[in-house]
Amino acid sequence: MLIALIRNETLKILRRRRFAIVIGILAAILMLISYAQHRQLNENRNRNWRAELQQRVAGYQNALRRGRISDSWARTVRAEVTRLQFYIDHDIEPDKPTAPVVVRLVANVSGWLLPLLVAMLGSDIVSAEHAEGTDKLLLTRPVRRWKVLLSKLITLWMFATLTLLAAAILAWLVSIPILPRGGWNAPMFNGFRLSAGTVSVDQVRQLPLWHDALIAYGLQWFALLTVASISLMLSVIFRSSAAAIGTMLASLIGGSILTRVSPDWTAGKYLFVSALPLADYYSGSPPPYEGMSMTFCILLLAGWAAAATAVAFGLFTQRDVFG
Repeated sequence: MLIALIRNETLKILRRRRFAIVIGILAAILMLISYAQHRQLNENRNRNWRAELQQRVAGYQNALRRGRISDSWARTVRAEVTRLQFYIDHDIEPDKPTAPVVVRLVANVSGWLLPLLVAMLGSDIVSAEHAEGTDKLLLTRPVRRWKVLLSKLITLWMFATLTLLAAAILAWLVSIPILPRGGWNAPMFNGFRLSAGTVSVDQVRQLPLWHDALIAYGLQWFALLTVASISLMLSVIFRSSAAAIGTMLASLIGGSILTRVSPDWTAGKYLFVSALPLADYYSGSPPPYEGMSMTFCILLLAGWAAAATAVAFGLFTQRDVFG
């Protein structure tokens, strides 16, 4: 019965053509990214990358000395200076445009894009039943309500996973015609740590690009499952599809802005949007608030997902059929 319910929910999402729109958006954005990387490759064939990195480091250091930037931005700049200086000291050209680098890059640049697309897919998975007039039929079927909602949750997790896989596959397909295909074993360095205002390189580790990409995509997948769970909760709370989708999108966009304009509001680190860019934090970008370690971010997202799921099931199983 559960498999039949999941199949039914899958057909509903496909019938609304939301997933086709998501794939179209991803393809368009990834083509632009690949083209930009192709232009960068052509323009930088004869460049002195060491001199360019040193110039960037000098510019960042001058900005830090002037002291006219916020504490949050200063943390980001110090982390970037340390990362670039590490590559200069070890004579390694970072992020040389190749098809594998584009695939790896997607895990970072999609830190906010993919959650928005997953929210678009899932925020009306329950509320749409009310809009279409099928909610009473759904709730009066001889099937336990928790099974009905569980099928919706599993379907959302499936499409969140498919969205992430589609992003990786599309990134490879659109980049291989115009960028070098090799480089999956290129060295990648992660483990830069920000502590007490300084950046430590003691725990920096070297991984082949393919291994580094798997970790980044795994973290991004976990974040997307959290977004799917919260989207399900909002879809249960709101009877209107527009209200559910609007609230989720506003939470993602507004939360991301809040973490940048209010770095001193430490309570903001408990918002789920503060922990969403797990792949960025893994790559070395400092989180917006002090004390947000990778473990903290993972536990925070797990807590939000569990709480959202509990609220959704609690409300859905007790909902009045004729309310």
